[in-house]
Amino acid sequence: MSQYTSQFKLKVAKDAVEAKTYSEVAKKYGLNVKQIKQWSDAYSQYGDFAFEENGPERYQQQRIRDLEKQLAELQEENEILKKATAFFSKRNL
Repeated sequence: MSQYTSQFKLKVAKDAVEAKTYSEVAKKYGLNVKQIKQWSDAYSQYGDFAFEENGPERYQQQRIRDLEKQLAELQEENEILKKATAFFSKRNL
């Protein structure tokens, strides 16, 4: 079990993303650069879910929901375009 809270890890990871170097963040928090890089990588991959219990799984579930919503919207737009194409091709005959 980690001695650091998920909120602390998230704050450090967000700082690392904004900082010029990991060394800068490591010095600020008294941590080693390797730890900062690991947390930063996890944050880059999973966002705000990175350090929560079951966070990666929750991130994946959210990502699937977002992609399913986007797919439905694109399918709807595609149907509209098909209908418009059919309408205008009939008018030009």
